Formats: sequence, C-alpha cells, structure tokens
Amino acid sequence: MGVEQYDAIVVGAGGMGSAALYHLARRGVRACAVERFAIAHDRGSSHGDTRIIRKAYLEHPDYVPLLHRAYTLWEELEAEGGEELFARVGLLLAGDPGTEAMRGQEACYRQHDLPHETLDADELANRYPDFSLPPDYSAFYDPLGGFLRVEDCVRRHADLARAYGAVIYEGEVVRSWRGEGDGVVVETDRRRLCADRLILSAGAWAVPELHRLGVSARAVRKVQLWYGGRGVERYRQGELPCFFIADGEHYFYGFPAQEPWGLKLAEHNISHDVVDNPLELDCELRPNDEPRVLDVLSRFFPALEPQLKKHVACMYTLTPDEHFVLDIHPECPAVVLGAGFSGHGFKFATVVGEILTELALDGKTRQPIEFLGLSRFA
Repeated sequence: MGVEQYDAIVVGAGGMGSAALYHLARRGVRACAVERFAIAHDRGSSHGDTRIIRKAYLEHPDYVPLLHRAYTLWEELEAEGGEELFARVGLLLAGDPGTEAMRGQEACYRQHDLPHETLDADELANRYPDFSLPPDYSAFYDPLGGFLRVEDCVRRHADLARAYGAVIYEGEVVRSWRGEGDGVVVETDRRRLCADRLILSAGAWAVPELHRLGVSARAVRKVQLWYGGRGVERYRQGELPCFFIADGEHYFYGFPAQEPWGLKLAEHNISHDVVDNPLELDCELRPNDEPRVLDVLSRFFPALEPQLKKHVACMYTLTPDEHFVLDIHPECPAVVLGAGFSGHGFKFATVVGEILTELALDGKTRQPIEFLGLSRFA
C-alpha cells in the first residue's frame, strides 16, 4: 500500500466536504478528499434536485449571521462557475400562528432586520388562489428565499477544488483514521494518506464518532416525492414560490412545479425511521411514505390531481437538539468535525466549508459558531 502526503484530508465529499475541499484548495493548501461513492451521489444527504435556502431562520436566530456569509459565498460560487445554482423564487412559510415554527420565524424577524411580508389567509388567497389555507392560518413571505440545485452545487465545489489543485479519490472507502505526532494518518481500502490536518464530514457515517464523543446522534430515513397530474401547471415556478407548511406541529416543505417531474413535496419532522447502517438505506417507496403527503396535497393544493412521478430517499443525521456540530476534535486537535446537520444544513454548505477550513488551518473561525460546539453536550 502506497503512502501519500497532503497538507489536509477531507473524509466525505458531499455537500459539506466538497465545500471544505474547495476552500482548502483555494487557500493554496495541498488537499485531497476521500469519497465512498461518486461526486453528487444519491446514497447520502445531498441529493434530490433541490434544497430550500432562506435567511429568516425559525430554528435559531443565531444562524442568521452564518446565512449572511453563506449567501455571499453562494453568489461567489455562481459567479466563478458561470451557471445558476440558486433560484431566487421566494419562500412562503405558512401555518397556525401558535405553532413552534411560526413563533420561531416571528422571533427571528424581531431579532434581525430582514425583509419580509406578513400575510393573512385572505391575502394569501388573493396572491396564490390555488394554494388553500385554513382561515385561521397566516404566513410570512421571504423574498430572499428560494432553492439551491443541490447536485450542481456539489459538483461545482468539487470541480473548482480540482481546478485549484485538489485531488478527489472517488469510490474509495476509509477504513480508519488516527492521530500520529502532530498530524493524522488515514487508511483507505487502496492507500495510506498522511496529513497535517483532517476534516471529517461524512454525513450519516459520522454517527459512530459522534456517539464516541457523547453525542446521541442518529441517522433517519426521509423521502422526497414529486407529483404531476391535472392542474400541476397552477403550481409551476412563477405561480408559486418555495413553501414550508406548519400543519400543527407537523412540518412539510416543497418546491414549485418544474419540468419534468412536477411539484416536489416532503415531510420534515414526522417520520423517524432510524437507519442503523447507511449502506442499507431503503430507497424503495414504503406504504407509509405517501399518505401524509397526499393528505397535504388534497388540503393545501386542491387544484392538483396528483400522480406520483418520482421519489428519492435520503438521510437526516439528527443531533439531540437538531443543531449542527462544528468543532475541533476534543481528543485530536489535528481533526475537525462537521456533522449532525439535522435536515437543515445544506443551505449552509458554502460557509460550513469555509468554517471547517478555518478551524483546520487557523485553529479558529471568524464566524460565530459557539452555539454549535461539542461542549453543549458535556
């Protein structure tokens, strides 16, 4: 087995790992990434055509400064590659005003000066006549929201990282890693890699390491579904923005209909089918995957006679508080951990890549990530 030397190694080249590799290489670091599958694969968490991006953040207002930086970096990444990654179509967040989601969104707007509109059910009916809400629901419209073309984003980061001199080992399995001296050694099924720094960004494969560090994380199976059928044109892009529906404390999200697959819809926080082994993720459609989504379609999208066109399964890696883990490894300062993105991380990929790079190379980051450290689980 050959030995290869780098300044930095990234394990996992999905949404976060590809961004970290890009930022490392852009800083002139001799870097490589090891990816079990191919770039922009469909076996993890960063696939399915689209991901919502928004600045107003119901989960925690402390994410907003990170989003300001993420937006800047997405714009730079688009400009560097020349093709659109971020479709700025707006975002509608609707629900009963008493739900946790709506209260969280309102709290974020109180703390941060972000453009938005507040709409009642009548105003929503006038603006989106085929989007039906109960009369006691209200909504926020976020003009800064939209969606990211997820696989294109991963490919852009990977392609530009290579252009800056990085190496990506695709289809290669990491067998182990360890600290050695002031650096690290990574053993794969094909080679031994030595480096000064290691970034672990392995998605659901990071769960065992989180457990070892006292974080009771888990990977869960989630399904995204696309629907066509009579009436789908009423929900096409231009007629409807991205949307998030707080149906009581059950949350659903989706995207305006586009060719060729139609309207995309998924539930966010109801099903928690634990995935013990990410390699055994069940990608087939199960009997309980559709009923809740079809119910939401019938109540909120009454003009659509839905016909299922496509589905994909992915994974959320959930921490106990459903916030990220971004930190230097407490047992090995040459290692940086980016994990537990809990189903809402992809929009942050650009800034997370920058943060992981700064932690690895500088031992600190300019971004306010204290609330995302491992110490909160002590």
